[in-house]
Amino acid sequence: MVQSYSWLALALFTALSSHIPSTEADGTGLIGYGKTLYDPTCPFACRSVIRKQKLSCTPTDSTQNHGTAHNPVTTPPKCFIQDPTFLKTMALCIDTYCPLSDKPTLDLIHDYWAAHLGTGTIGNYNHIPSMTYEDALAAARDDESKALINANMTTPSPLKVLEGLITHTVSSPLGFTTGGSAALNSTKLVSPVQWQLQWNYLSDFEVNEKGHSTMTITICVVAITLPIVLSLLRFIPFSTRSHPWSYLKSFLVHPALFGRSHREPLAGGLVPTRGQALYIFVISFINLILLIAPFSIKQPQASFASRDDQLLSVRGNRAGTMALGNVIALILFSSRNNFLLYLTDWSYSTYLLLHRWLGYWAVLHTIIHSAMLWRYYDKSGGYAAEFARLYWSWGIVGTVAACALIPLSILQIRQKLYEFFIVAHVVLTFLFLLGYYLHIWYVYTWNWGYEILAYVAFGIWALDRVARIIRMAANGSRSALLTVVPDTDGEYLRINLNGSQLHSGVAYLGFPTLSWRFWETHPFSICGPYIRPQDNQTSRPRSGSRMGPEISDEQKKEIGMTAVVLPETATHPQGVGTTFYARTRGGLTQLLANKATTANGQIRLRVLIDGPYEHSGNVKSSVSQCSSIVCIAGGVGITACFPFLRANEAKEMKLFFSSRKTGLITDLLPALDRLPNNVTVETVVGLRLNVSAIILQALLVTKDNSKSGPVAVIVSGPPSLADAVRFQLTTKTREYPNTRPFVLVDEAFGW
Repeated sequence: MVQSYSWLALALFTALSSHIPSTEADGTGLIGYGKTLYDPTCPFACRSVIRKQKLSCTPTDSTQNHGTAHNPVTTPPKCFIQDPTFLKTMALCIDTYCPLSDKPTLDLIHDYWAAHLGTGTIGNYNHIPSMTYEDALAAARDDESKALINANMTTPSPLKVLEGLITHTVSSPLGFTTGGSAALNSTKLVSPVQWQLQWNYLSDFEVNEKGHSTMTITICVVAITLPIVLSLLRFIPFSTRSHPWSYLKSFLVHPALFGRSHREPLAGGLVPTRGQALYIFVISFINLILLIAPFSIKQPQASFASRDDQLLSVRGNRAGTMALGNVIALILFSSRNNFLLYLTDWSYSTYLLLHRWLGYWAVLHTIIHSAMLWRYYDKSGGYAAEFARLYWSWGIVGTVAACALIPLSILQIRQKLYEFFIVAHVVLTFLFLLGYYLHIWYVYTWNWGYEILAYVAFGIWALDRVARIIRMAANGSRSALLTVVPDTDGEYLRINLNGSQLHSGVAYLGFPTLSWRFWETHPFSICGPYIRPQDNQTSRPRSGSRMGPEISDEQKKEIGMTAVVLPETATHPQGVGTTFYARTRGGLTQLLANKATTANGQIRLRVLIDGPYEHSGNVKSSVSQCSSIVCIAGGVGITACFPFLRANEAKEMKLFFSSRKTGLITDLLPALDRLPNNVTVETVVGLRLNVSAIILQALLVTKDNSKSGPVAVIVSGPPSLADAVRFQLTTKTREYPNTRPFVLVDEAFGW
């Protein structure tokens, strides 16, 4: 159920948006997707020409604006729908130009007449015209007939046509109106030049606005669905057992994009794998192409003086909407309750890496939006007026917050100042979304649908946090016994939680009584359940002979392994619960260690649990098809290996465990003892595992083909260990022709 929370966010907030005061006449949704602007364009062009002309009922001393900030109108809606001259001029214009351009149905014209005469772009059925369209048109044609009888027919003055403008050839004995602020005292036909300029502008504007919606939806949908599509490849029959498929993955998917480092920082950042880089390339390509084109450009037109001015505005606006398309996907990727973790075999760490790259594009689009619109208004001389408006101020807030996210999210801050990073990230993200929402609201209120993008982004973010609270409430407050692991120089902590047992995954633990930052939770891999001491069985020895005949004593010596012989008895904390291990570094773990040390090595605290989560992705189906499992662990990374070893009792399994401290191994002996009988455990203390020899032995097919099926290689530990396993696994698969197919699971967690 939890994995559906993000989808619920989309449904919930889209539904909410439909109940916010909206323009029923124009539909609800994004422009082009449930919402229209100028449908049909021809009557809107008619009204745009004459909307600023003074009517007989236009107030002479009013300063109220009944239009928009960019297109102010002093005539109120009630005056438009009651003034017969305006109504007849509109009807004559519609009947003249619509059959020559959009060819709308009569029903569509009636809908326009009922909703838009008083308000223009934003439809409102509450403003009912005093004349029907047919009555106004008949009256206008009657005025034409009278003009033919009463006037001396003279050749009208030729209209000044701008270079490149193609107009319709029309005429009327009533003469033309060219709009402006002059009084409209009698029925006129709208000038074909002015009408065409407005039609070019309005038709371009709606096509481009539809394009903005399409491109925003495209980048969001592709970003979210591409992992699902690519993950479906694992269901191709026999793909897990295919050596060519493993060879392809060893070249195209698993290696670092360049060099050997993926988990270890390189030049202050993390290098993606080649598979991750392919995703980043596709998303970057789509972001770039959809920002550049396509656009509808018609010149000359009523609003933009040149093609360059139009492109500045259109591209700037597209960048603004596309930023939110990326933001929706990146917020989903960073969510603990990301449903993609249940649908794909991509890990949470992978989604966090892609979250950052989508973030780069969101920030870049935001900067482009701000820069291009600033340049456009600066060129047109309207920057000072725009700068004074609230929508511009909130746009600055959103842009500054987005730009601040980049330097405050660099790897060094994420790793060394984790608590600060989380708080800063949440605050700045909230300011960005708030700035975006108010930036839109102060221009369009809820009329144009752009706010829906903010609702969806806010919704995913909020629903994830609601789901976290629900999980913590369901788990309840627990008592935890924190113990400094003996003989580790205070480097490791054991956390035993009373209550129901958690068997696998990652849980986020909160210690509300530890400090004033009661809301903080931190991820810990679940080591597994602990049991009452009286339930323990006598430990069985695990000797080096359990390695099997394929590894000689000389090879074991080369690898640097020592067999583990478990003690006859092992003790566990009283009660039933779950065990976690943590390495003390900075921040929370150091604070916990200090508290426990000052209390003679043990302290009991209240704990809130958010979890468990499967941060490995949906890899169980692939691992279950493997005939062997090799786990390579370093330090507390071993806790992530235990669930795989416990859940696959029918397989041949080996665990290679390296620890800096003997005390950690000693403390883990009870957990090691409860592993299935077919698990061979080898450890080294204070030394590095010979990863090359381990991987080679795991991959090579034996002469009797007794070991030729796929092998699952699971690594969990320091970044250097994870990178070494990844490098050796991919290079040896390519170097040796007779290797087993493999499945790689990298359990290293990192921001």
